[in-house]
Amino acid sequence: MAIPAPVKDLWTFWRDIEAKTMRAVDVALVAVPGPTRDAWRDALLLGSDHRERLKVVDPDDTRPVRADLAIVLLDLAAAPWRDSFRALDRFPRERIVAVIVGTGNAEPGRQREAIRALGVSETHVLPAGNLADLAGPLAARLFGLFHDLIIPLARHFPVLRSTAAWEEIHATAKQNAIVGVIPVPGGDMPIMTANQIKMLLRMAAMFDMPLNGKRAREIVAVVGGGFGLRTLARQLVKVVPGPGWIVGGTLGYGGTLAMGRAALEYFRRTAPGTGPVTVRAEDWPDKRDNGRGGDA
Repeated sequence: MAIPAPVKDLWTFWRDIEAKTMRAVDVALVAVPGPTRDAWRDALLLGSDHRERLKVVDPDDTRPVRADLAIVLLDLAAAPWRDSFRALDRFPRERIVAVIVGTGNAEPGRQREAIRALGVSETHVLPAGNLADLAGPLAARLFGLFHDLIIPLARHFPVLRSTAAWEEIHATAKQNAIVGVIPVPGGDMPIMTANQIKMLLRMAAMFDMPLNGKRAREIVAVVGGGFGLRTLARQLVKVVPGPGWIVGGTLGYGGTLAMGRAALEYFRRTAPGTGPVTVRAEDWPDKRDNGRGGDA
């Protein structure tokens, strides 16, 4: 994994974040008309002030539509999916994500047939037994596939924010775990600090909360508690003979995770349109990873 640029490049990074924040992203929801499509449309628009960014498209509608990516909702049990998704011909296949519902009761061969019919890679397919709790897995998949779009996507669709932000936290924590093994005391601090600042900037943009002076002071107050002690501990273990560098990497991961978690709670409490959206305990990556990387 490449180590990001040091602190001196933060200005360039901030300007790039500003550009992404101002970008508008349109999403096409391609699904058979009916209550299922209506429910998913309403779920995507929960808390959003950008309803115009979601285009609802019938599967057999071939009229032009402007969209940066398409989310296909396909019900194996109910939808006449074999010949009805001509609307997808207008989208590059790499910009399509297919949510296949009803996989719990369908034969594996039927799911593979649906993927072939849609013409998308399996990495662009999100199987689901039903529509419940799909926002988190969908946000995680979009983060992995369309990292360049995740900031405007999260801004436009608050239901994606918490999971997208946690994916950002987890990715930064893994980067800092690598940085933390640098065996020179103090050698990791500029890079690790830059990574954490970048993480906070991206999270603020996802929650549509640019970091002005007042908000920056609030975030420092929220995430700063105990950070100095974690930093000191990380440097001390590197002068201890033996596996101190391993401990340094572990503290780099756990400290970033703790900082990100505190920032996420701050943004969730204060960002407009985000109140009803929650992250379940089992969605935290340190839970998914069998308990690795808790608070440091």
